[in-house]
Amino acid sequence: MNKYTIFIIVGTVMAGSCGSGATIETESDLVSLRLAANTYHQAASTKDRAAVVALYDENVLMVPPNADLVEKLEGVQGYRFGFLETPGVELQFEILRAEISTSGDIGWTLSIGDITINNPEGPPGRDIIRDFHIWKKQADGSWKVVVDMWNSELPINE
Repeated sequence: MNKYTIFIIVGTVMAGSCGSGATIETESDLVSLRLAANTYHQAASTKDRAAVVALYDENVLMVPPNADLVEKLEGVQGYRFGFLETPGVELQFEILRAEISTSGDIGWTLSIGDITINNPEGPPGRDIIRDFHIWKKQADGSWKVVVDMWNSELPINE
């Protein structure tokens, strides 16, 4: 899958399938989507790797910044999540926006993650990330991440 395919997927979900004309059914879907996103944030904040990985769909596509694409659940299972594995990292997330498709089977969330890296030898480091997930509703009604993209608000050091 190339980068243009990713843009097509993201653009299609954002432009065509999600809307604000929610019905009662999509409102309950939106509540369950936000709950799934908060479950992901809680698992990440408590560094529960198994719980984080469990929230990804079998056919997930992960788009880490400045790195190769990670495809399928097997790829995610082998991925080194720095926020989980680096000592002293603390995370706090806030959902900025969430939407559900009118069909109720696809949704997306945009969250801001405030990352503090406690350094025993100096001042703590800090980063703010923008975390974008496309979610797919599963047969059991739960939500799983099918596209995971994030980046930093920090300027690039050249």
